[in-house]
Amino acid sequence: MSKIIYRRIPMKKCSHLKLKLLIGFLILLLLNSSILSAEMNGSNNVSKSNMELPSTWGIVNHDGINIRQYPDPDSQILGIVDKNDVLIVTGKFKKWYRICYKNKSAWIYSQYLEGCTLPFVKEIVPITKEEALREQIVHYAKQFIGTPYCYGGTDLKKGVDCSGFTQAVMKNFGISIHRTASGQFNNGILVKKADLSPADLVFFDTSGRNDGDISHVGLYIGNNQFIHATTAKGVKIDDLSQSYYKKRYVLATSVINKK
Repeated sequence: MSKIIYRRIPMKKCSHLKLKLLIGFLILLLLNSSILSAEMNGSNNVSKSNMELPSTWGIVNHDGINIRQYPDPDSQILGIVDKNDVLIVTGKFKKWYRICYKNKSAWIYSQYLEGCTLPFVKEIVPITKEEALREQIVHYAKQFIGTPYCYGGTDLKKGVDCSGFTQAVMKNFGISIHRTASGQFNNGILVKKADLSPADLVFFDTSGRNDGDISHVGLYIGNNQFIHATTAKGVKIDDLSQSYYKKRYVLATSVINKK
């Protein structure tokens, strides 16, 4: 993947008009390819979806324009672009364009970007701030797979127990939860098992017969899996459908919206 995100086009070498004409020519080629593909598949009609582009280019029309983390004027500013900078556009949502900025997804307000191909960019549903945070928490937690078990431990590199692991992971994101598994349950909002989201806390009764007494906690990571600190193998990933955990599962909570 190219590391070039955008570059300034010197006006002495290439006028704004010529650049627009060039982009227009490229879009015609792309649209014709879509139409040809539809015809080859036996379709007599070319729908709007056939004409949507996965990505294109846009030209910034003002100096000092903020690039945002999300399509929200109050979200974090990731950088600034200037007039005649060329950006890779990968989608649109309402009055915002999603762009590729420093090898990451970012957003620019639509009025600051021009290009004859922009109307053909695909409509997308952007990830929310909460969804992004949950993904970051899961990614961070996975970095410590293999950390040894240590009763009472809270050091993600040297050793943790189950609640020490979840507490330390959440602490990295400014989320404060109790030190014990049962205490962490009281920090969150109850979540149905069918509605689990990445970074929710899952609780178990591992003391013997499942009486609903919480004695173990893990971090849900999606796809029915969770990451936790085990006494035998330290931090590892297991599946909620495994017989042992299926029988001992008690409930789950979310502490994300408690931040």
